[in-house]
Amino acid sequence: RRVHVASGRTYHVKFNPPKTAGKDDVTGEDLIQRDDDKEETVRKRLEVYQSQTRPLVDYYSRWAATGDANAPRYRKIDGTGSVDQITARALAALS
Repeated sequence: RRVHVASGRTYHVKFNPPKTAGKDDVTGEDLIQRDDDKEETVRKRLEVYQSQTRPLVDYYSRWAATGDANAPRYRKIDGTGSVDQITARALAALS
């Protein structure tokens, strides 16, 4: 992902590239890659997920599957798509 800082316009280098690589379509100004989009940061996030988050997901999903009266409800929600689509899925899972 690349960002035009002044406007907040975002581009994806593969799926929504700017007309000129590294330049904003409207102003022609340079685009930046945010630190949280860099490969090293993403790798670290995935490591944290595997070591900290995944064990919790496994624990609660197994507990929910027991059918125990005290077990939590566990719902997996697809996080791909637009914000509105994901919000609709989350709200549907909560109802």
